[in-house]
Amino acid sequence: MSNQIVTESQSTVKLPAVVQETHSIKIITDSTQLEAALLPYYSSKVLAIDTETTGLDPLQDVLRLIQIAAPKQPTLIIDFFQIKREDRPIIWNLLNGLAVKLFHNAKFDIKFLVRAGLPKIQNIFDTMLAAQLLKAGLTYDGFRLADLVKEYLGEDLPKQLQKSDWLLTLTPEQLQYAAKDAEILLRIFPPLVKALDSAGLLEAAQIEFDCVLSVAQMELNGITLDRKAILDLGRELEKNRRRLWEKIREHFSEVLPDLNPNSPEQLKKALCAKGIKVKSTGKEILSPLKDKHAIVADILEYKKIAKAVQTFSKKLPEHIHEATGRIHPKFHQVGPATGRFSCSDPNLQQIPRGKECRSCFIPAPGHKFVIADYSQIELRIAAEISQDPKMIDAYSKGLDLHQLTASLVTGRPIDQISKDERQAAKAVNFGLIYAMGADALRDYAKNTYGVSMTREMALTFRQRFFAGYQGLARWHRSVGSKISYEAKTLSGRRRQWQPYPAKITELLNTPVQGTSADILKVALGNLPEALAGTGAKILGCVHDEIILEVPEAETEKAAAILKDVMEAAGRRYLKKVPVLAEPSIANSWAEK
Repeated sequence: MSNQIVTESQSTVKLPAVVQETHSIKIITDSTQLEAALLPYYSSKVLAIDTETTGLDPLQDVLRLIQIAAPKQPTLIIDFFQIKREDRPIIWNLLNGLAVKLFHNAKFDIKFLVRAGLPKIQNIFDTMLAAQLLKAGLTYDGFRLADLVKEYLGEDLPKQLQKSDWLLTLTPEQLQYAAKDAEILLRIFPPLVKALDSAGLLEAAQIEFDCVLSVAQMELNGITLDRKAILDLGRELEKNRRRLWEKIREHFSEVLPDLNPNSPEQLKKALCAKGIKVKSTGKEILSPLKDKHAIVADILEYKKIAKAVQTFSKKLPEHIHEATGRIHPKFHQVGPATGRFSCSDPNLQQIPRGKECRSCFIPAPGHKFVIADYSQIELRIAAEISQDPKMIDAYSKGLDLHQLTASLVTGRPIDQISKDERQAAKAVNFGLIYAMGADALRDYAKNTYGVSMTREMALTFRQRFFAGYQGLARWHRSVGSKISYEAKTLSGRRRQWQPYPAKITELLNTPVQGTSADILKVALGNLPEALAGTGAKILGCVHDEIILEVPEAETEKAAAILKDVMEAAGRRYLKKVPVLAEPSIANSWAEK
């Protein structure tokens, strides 16, 4: 596709007259043709939609063609350059109808359609997301339209013209190619539905399809990065990085004068020469040693700061879009095998929770962030799945589960639990619901929560935890008693393992994290309609958190809506355990 930027009003290019209408393709080159041409398609229960664009960036490039295919109808090709802005609602009315709208990679097409004025769209079926759901967990990357056509129809779908120039006069070959991409969706739809049904994935697929519009909006909306703040942070981080660089080199100057602290092999050699025997210099190896050796603590801090410099202060400003002044991350709906979102360009999920980095993300002038996350959602889901009576009772009474766990493992009354004991219980809760052993629990507590515990303490805590939460223990025993090659969430979302069976930790983790993903996506799917009239924009999501940008006058209303929508999504799957979403109104991402 051409990288040339053009607006619709700049073009008067006409399609070649030789292909104005054939037995299988009908070309719309004028607004006056639209209403009559679209009328037969309103009675169709299924419409296949595709687009051709002048480039890949919906913030700068524009729609050239919209292709609409329906059973027993010619494929419509609408030359969008020739459609007057005031006549576009004729198209939107069809796309807002009750028919199922087939897309392949719907997010891409919908972003361009939204930028062109499409207010909303319903009843989406995305063939790419469907295929990704069917293969979740397997080593497989054949999710292009041509791959699906080959798998389900046994045919080849030529894609050579995909990157041709869609800006100027289009050839008959380009138009045939454009029409084919829409028509073929009608043919792969039935076998995909059958495959989803056979796998018990229809509900999970509907969850994914329903939140496509929100994901498209998230990518279009982007988020403001305070350029001055991130540059100031970068200078401070670089100053600290250089200080630690010199300190580490000086410490090892006798054994390795030319040490490069960025080299794992050199660091390992230097540590061993100083009597600190390590197999590698990874965080999991060095973290247990930092209390014994101050230089190890410095190395870990250096690594943390060096990563922050490279990943955040240097890279984030590069993602500021020249047209909007904001960064526009990509959100991948079926990313990790559990069903969670992944994120890239940049990855918001890797932004540290510390105030320094997150304070650089700010709302637009006259707006505030409304941010909400689920309270202890993974523990609540584990309670629901395991039907553990003590956990369910605690949540039903509004008790703090971390305090309860601290009481169970220490033997102290719940009203006498200290802040440090509650912090240790966090590690116990989040570690042991996924069957960590004592050694892993000890390391997890230290590395994630800064809590030190001996191996004996970890063994005792583990024993008392499962003695207290017997429903959870029964669930663990049930899962561990059989060899499994798949796991499912409460929606039926499936993760597969081949050729080897799953580990017990994976079989426990997948239903919990996957159900958490289901709940978040249900909420995202319901948010656009719920927020209508508030001026709120959905900016992004990170694990169990949703970020909105809202005009100041509407923040309280939007916060209440966000809380209600998120909690209602949780109640869809958690029947005995109450779900709690906690919203806040903030001037930066750091204030949540």
